Amino acid sequence: MSGTWTRLARRVRRDRVSRLAAAFLLVVGYGAYALWPKSLTTEPVLYGDPVYDQGWALRLRSGQTLMLDEIQADDPLIVSGDGHTIVYVLDGWVRARDLRDGTVHDLASADRLTGLQTSFDGQDVAVSFRDRTLIADLRTGERRTIADICKVYGLSATVVWGVPGCERHGEEARLVTVRRDGTGAFVGKLSGGLVSPDLRLVASYDFDGVLISDAISGEKVKLINRENPSIIAWFNAHEVIVEGSPYQLIDVRTGGKRHDPALPDKWIAYIAWPGAGNDWLG
Repeated sequence: MSGTWTRLARRVRRDRVSRLAAAFLLVVGYGAYALWPKSLTTEPVLYGDPVYDQGWALRLRSGQTLMLDEIQADDPLIVSGDGHTIVYVLDGWVRARDLRDGTVHDLASADRLTGLQTSFDGQDVAVSFRDRTLIADLRTGERRTIADICKVYGLSATVVWGVPGCERHGEEARLVTVRRDGTGAFVGKLSGGLVSPDLRLVASYDFDGVLISDAISGEKVKLINRENPSIIAWFNAHEVIVEGSPYQLIDVRTGGKRHDPALPDKWIAYIAWPGAGNDWLG
């Protein structure tokens, strides 16, 4: 009889432990679900916008929202072209964070910062000041400085598209290329030139519309007649996003326009598009 009671007691204990374990896993699983994607996400960012008193909201392509409450709504933030890396200012420092694994890189002091930009794959980050630009490779840790470049509108591992001499009158519209070996070339007198994801084209403002130029030679490829073009970013290798309510996409090959349901249906005063970068020159 005592053996029977012993076996029953053991079974009860096993059942109790199993129930407790199941309850624990349920709580942990629910907690992880409730928290996701508050810290990490493999979903690319579609765009980001500041939320008053709540920080930055990153709108993911999955339709979910990733809140960044530690970054103030009025602090600079940009998103890499692939949507997986953010570069922002926190506690006086420029930092880059990979949203997939949470890796954070401290890049430079934000004092006298004039602009931020990333390569489309998020590997390289350009941190610009009035007299120079720091290029940081997030994978290798390499740092290099390009003198006299105060804005960057596109970069890769080998080439940087930037604007020199921002404190010199009339220089802010001169787009140049700078290669790793230090050689460079004048691309053109282009206002707000944004380099395409495939690094072949530059979209810039023109009085008559959207001007598409060759990213190396600066030669005109196409002029898309449109009032108030207000180019925001490249959506892909052949479409640019222009301001509006709702936002519109313009095909640089045909000039045709369309609205993508993934884009906001109303104008947002300050918005971070992947690959767009930003500048804060006064």
